[in-house]
Amino acid sequence: MKHQPVIDAGSEGAATPRHSHRRQVFVPGDLHNLGDLKLVLQNLAVSRGEGGAVRYWARLPAAIVRQVEEAGGELTPGKRLLHFAGRAFGTDLVIGGGQIVRDNVSIASMFGLALAAVSARVGGGRVVTRGLGVSVIRSRSRRFLWRMVLRRCAVVNVRDVASARNLADLLPGKAVAVLADMVFLPTGAYVEAEREPVARWIVVAPCDDGSERRSLDGAALDAVLDAAQAALPDARVAIACHDPRESMDKASAARLASRWQGREPHVFDSFELETLTQLYRDAALVVTNRLHSLIFAILADAPALAIEDGTAKVRVVADDFAIPLIGREEAGKAGAKVVAALAFDGAARAQVRQELGRRAALNLD
Repeated sequence: MKHQPVIDAGSEGAATPRHSHRRQVFVPGDLHNLGDLKLVLQNLAVSRGEGGAVRYWARLPAAIVRQVEEAGGELTPGKRLLHFAGRAFGTDLVIGGGQIVRDNVSIASMFGLALAAVSARVGGGRVVTRGLGVSVIRSRSRRFLWRMVLRRCAVVNVRDVASARNLADLLPGKAVAVLADMVFLPTGAYVEAEREPVARWIVVAPCDDGSERRSLDGAALDAVLDAAQAALPDARVAIACHDPRESMDKASAARLASRWQGREPHVFDSFELETLTQLYRDAALVVTNRLHSLIFAILADAPALAIEDGTAKVRVVADDFAIPLIGREEAGKAGAKVVAALAFDGAARAQVRQELGRRAALNLD
């Protein structure tokens, strides 16, 4: 394997952003997911008022369309492959943030992105990444297409060491800068508010994804809820849908709500980002296996407990912020883990958040 050039986030080359007057075309994750919506709103917020085209793939709810357009974005259909490639000609094609390099992206979507990357470069533009999450890519066709896209970056900015390791396997020898998730960059897209003294909700945020073998549920979940309600008798149970589609988190929320009828849970299934962020500001405890749920809790200064489902990206953030982890079947540890989550060190967390915010800013060019 070739040597992987790694740029230190504190080095002069990585820390000096370059101002570009080219138009920008943003390639986010799935905008039905409010974590990915937050990231594209963040990209628009730092576009110096210029806005930009935003690629989408599947038809979006009116609420998502409105939020993107209000932020200065112009939604552009990725399924019109040649049209999108034309929009990308000579632009800065900005990929990320978020876990975009995945093995479950459709071949058509990948092919369209590869065409756009070629078009951007042929027209004198660039392909850049911001806080990119990179998964293990096993599919031969997807490995080929991701290589076609990422080799056109001068440097691939990734959000963590695990992504850098996966990039090295995918594209040996490619220069990589290990920075931070763009979600930690303070912008108007997420205002870090002072916490109210009364916390109202025990927030459960499921991520169930069969394609990645991910699930929140297991023996530990109910035990954690029992311990949390004993410790926080005045807090109600909320189920947060980060992807509120019927086939996604809403389906998981319905199953949990049916099982927990005695707990009288409230399901938050709005496509409004502000509704979700306000829920986290009012959280007494967050219980999740979802990366951006952990991050929303961190930004809101809310206690959090991560349920481990084997996903490296969740463990990375939990380790960085000393968030307790519990295995899905470790019901016997629930009480102690809830106590540890509620006793988190707010000052230490704020210090880590500030450092990651500094590193996230280095994604900008």
